[in-house]
Amino acid sequence: MRFPSLTGLPVFIRLVAAIGGGYAVASGLAALAAVALPAGGLMARSEAVVLASMLAFLVYLVLLIWAFADRRLARLCLVLAVAGVASWGGAWGVMRLTVGG
Repeated sequence: MRFPSLTGLPVFIRLVAAIGGGYAVASGLAALAAVALPAGGLMARSEAVVLASMLAFLVYLVLLIWAFADRRLARLCLVLAVAGVASWGGAWGVMRLTVGG
């Protein structure tokens, strides 16, 4: 009886990390920019949301390319997890400060 090899598992993990983690980081940075730019008085809220959304596409593209260019899978997963938590935490913190809740 032969057991299936797990040679494709790192590629699958890298793919899931690239798609899911990249999306989490890009959307978190978009949320942070959409909240922080109007809070700082730098631009109107509608303009900040459009700018953050457009920049999120570029960030997502760069993260997808980097996910398959990086040799170490553990570093990729760690960086994506930390950046996702930091960006969403920053967006939540700025929102709490500006709303006052």
